[in-house]
Amino acid sequence: MTRTALALALLAFALCGCEPLRGVVSQKDVGTAVDTKCIDKTLRQAFGKVERWDYVADGNTFPNGTSVAQFAYYNWNSAGWVTLDVGRVNGKTRVSHSFTGIGPELPQQSFPPAIRAMQKAGEVLRMACNLDLSSMKLRAVGQSVEALN
Repeated sequence: MTRTALALALLAFALCGCEPLRGVVSQKDVGTAVDTKCIDKTLRQAFGKVERWDYVADGNTFPNGTSVAQFAYYNWNSAGWVTLDVGRVNGKTRVSHSFTGIGPELPQQSFPPAIRAMQKAGEVLRMACNLDLSSMKLRAVGQSVEALN
């Protein structure tokens, strides 16, 4: 099974409610369209390898039927991924930025480097793509996260 197919299967498995989603998430809607080509290029320049998946949402973070581009740009020991998801919703662009895994809780030591990667992504995307992620507040899901205290 290819990495992309495996990742999509894991995402579908996570969304079905079988295994809890754990980590930190943030979301906001911006009034302008976002250049996904710029996001892709900028994240690749900043982080090297980026896994990109384009999918149609099933009604969780994005309404059912929304076309979403997902960029997974940081992985912590295969336990969790930092992802940036972008899709158009009601004339705005919804952006979801998260560090999550499925199954057991992510180790507390995984959060500081993941949050630093998220901050770095925010800085480079603001400068290169005019996408400001600074107002996105992280919240814990599925577990307590000491790095947010």
